Order: sequence, then C-alpha cells, then structure tokens
Amino acid sequence: MVFSMETPSNIKKHAGDYNDRAWEQYSFEELGNFVHLLAKRSEHRSNTEKKKKDLYDARNYLSMMDAKLKDLEK
Repeated sequence: MVFSMETPSNIKKHAGDYNDRAWEQYSFEELGNFVHLLAKRSEHRSNTEKKKKDLYDARNYLSMMDAKLKDLEK
C-alpha cells in the first residue's frame, strides 16, 4: 500500500503513540463517526477539561478527514 497523504500538523505530535501513518487506514465513515461521537460526548460532559479534550480529539479526526479529501483533489 502506497501512502501519499500529508499528515495533518496537529496530529504529528501524537505520531509516536501510533504505528507509522496508521491514521491513513481509517475510512471517511470511521473518521466521521469519531468526530460525531466525540462531539456528542463533549455535550454530555460536566467536566470542562474532559469536554475540551473530547473536542480536541474530534478536531484531530476532522483534520484527518480533511487530509484525505485534499489527497483526493490531487
């Protein structure tokens, strides 16, 4: 499998926690589900810090989706 996508800058700092370029293996549907569920969970949080973390994570998955879209535009 050949990967050509640009890794989003906001997830590069987390790269050491995962296998190399593993984020590229998620489908649009999977990434969308992460964004949806994390955003929804953030609305249920009473702890502000955990809410911020959920939204931070959702934005990272959204960035992955954006990178995949940009790759399709090439």
